Amino acid sequence: MNTRRLSFGLLVTFAAAMLAACGDSTPEAQTPAASATPADTDAAPPATTATETATPPPPPPAPAPAPTPAKQKVVGSFVQDFSGDVADAAQADATKKAGKADKDGKKAAALVDKAKAAFTALNSSLVITADTLTWNLKGKPAHAISYTVSGSADDPTNLTVKLGKDATAKKDLKGQELAITFTDDSTFTFKDPFAKTNPKNLVWKKQ
Repeated sequence: MNTRRLSFGLLVTFAAAMLAACGDSTPEAQTPAASATPADTDAAPPATTATETATPPPPPPAPAPAPTPAKQKVVGSFVQDFSGDVADAAQADATKKAGKADKDGKKAAALVDKAKAAFTALNSSLVITADTLTWNLKGKPAHAISYTVSGSADDPTNLTVKLGKDATAKKDLKGQELAITFTDDSTFTFKDPFAKTNPKNLVWKKQ
C-alpha cells in the first residue's frame, strides 16, 4: 500500500470531520420585530358626552336701572357744604389779608379756618318737597318758597324750577328761574339767587 496516498486520504477525512463538528459560522439573519402602529400606541380620545356639548351659554347681565330723575333726587334735606366758590372765595380773601409777609401761609390758613367756622355756625340748610323750598339759617326758616318745575322732568342731572311767592322774606323772587345741577345722586349746586352781584355757585349735600 502506498504510504503517501494513505496520508492524503486521512487529511481529507479529518478536514471533513472538522467542518461537520464546527458547523457554518455565518449568523442567521434576524427578522425585525413589527413596528407598532399609531392605532396600537395612541389611546383613542374620550367620547364627548351629551352634557358637555349641550351646555347653555351664561345668561346676559341684567340691564342697569334707569337713572333717577333730578326732580325726585332734589326732594329731601340738604346742608350747604364749604366747598366750590364759597371755599375759593374764603381762600382768596385770606391770602389777600395775610399779605406777602405770610411766607409760610400759616396766617392765611388760620383765616380760612376762621371763615369756615363762621360758615358752619350759620348752619345753612334746605328742606325741599315736591313743590316747596325752605332755606334755613341757624335753625330757622329764612326763605319759604313755592316752586314749579319748568324744565325737563326726567333729566337725571339738570332741573330748572320757577320760584313762586316767598312766605318768609320781604324780597320776593317770584317768577325767577333757578337752575339746579346734580354732580352725583346726593349733591347738587345752584347759584345764590339772593346775591346782588357775582352770585356764588353753592354746593348742597343730602343729609
